[in-house]
Amino acid sequence: MDIDIRDKDTTVEIIIDGDIEMMSIKNFKQKLMDVGQNRDVNIDLDLSNVDYIDSSGVGVLISLLKLQKKKGKLLNISKVSPKVLNVLKLSSLSEVFKLEE
Repeated sequence: MDIDIRDKDTTVEIIIDGDIEMMSIKNFKQKLMDVGQNRDVNIDLDLSNVDYIDSSGVGVLISLLKLQKKKGKLLNISKVSPKVLNVLKLSSLSEVFKLEE
């Protein structure tokens, strides 16, 4: 999995390329939580190149969302692939996250 972090004015864009699953979760969690904990900005997460996300990946997204809300900042999930969107809908999380298809 590749993670590209780009600074844009008051937002950090994080582009994920590859599956989010148990084998790659440590790096995913470390990079996302680093941005969430050390930068007081909104986060725009691009998941258009993610075909698969498991429960560990969803857990990281929930943790990041809680962290952003605590700071009064947003976590936008944009360009969600159909497979990931389906997982979020099935787990009733499509209503929790601000999703942009």
